Amino acid sequence: MILAIEIDNSRINFGFFEKDGTLVKSFKIAADITKTSDEYAVLIDGIFEYHKINRNDITGAAMCSVVPMLTTVIYDLIKQLFCNIEIVKVQKGIKTGFSIKVDTPAELGADLVANAVAVSAIKNNGGTNNNPCVIVDIGNATTIFALNANNEFIGGSILPGVEMSFNALHGNTALLPNVTITRPEKAIGKNSQDSICSGVLMGTAILIDGFLKRFSDEMKAKSINVFVTGEYAEFVMDFCSTPYQYIPNLTLLGLYYVYKNNTVER
Repeated sequence: MILAIEIDNSRINFGFFEKDGTLVKSFKIAADITKTSDEYAVLIDGIFEYHKINRNDITGAAMCSVVPMLTTVIYDLIKQLFCNIEIVKVQKGIKTGFSIKVDTPAELGADLVANAVAVSAIKNNGGTNNNPCVIVDIGNATTIFALNANNEFIGGSILPGVEMSFNALHGNTALLPNVTITRPEKAIGKNSQDSICSGVLMGTAILIDGFLKRFSDEMKAKSINVFVTGEYAEFVMDFCSTPYQYIPNLTLLGLYYVYKNNTVER
């Protein structure tokens, strides 16, 4: 199996793929920069045992990280837990399967690259048409990035995320409460809970629809393929009017293809 590891600002996500790309297991733990490598070793080893994952079945790994303080900790730990496997990191010089046409490629988040690798592979394998693709990741931040019809990564937009918006409303006002994230039934909320959920969740959907229209116009595309992922996607995307394909583990799938693209084990 191929182990995929995504480190974001709030979670560390693990996925286990068969050699044909089938995701067989996945789990997540909290990302905590105060934890030592020993603490992570005990935690991860225990979860592997709980899920009955045989270390000897892991033949390779790929990882991406947007938390530099955890990158080396987790990389070294995986090296220790799984002896003699190759670990591919999303970084400058890897084979992605597409061209990157932005001003400073080094500024791109590794998760954005992994998402685009997954979509590019889906497109190359006949999973969609040749129209431009837009990838929406609704996580701690909401990111909207595009691959044009020539399979070039041309850039995108970054917005405050769902959790960030809820926290900002509560933390920067005197009276607004800290609410539970629930799906609003109507735009017109009858109480603080419903009004805040409506504003954040429906508001995010409206923003996404607007950006997708602008992306389509700027790429002069009659139609676009929209791929959606992210921790909070299920709370938002039903309010969007633009058709989309929801792939919960898109980033992990991209890491699987990163490994396949950059090793002799094809």
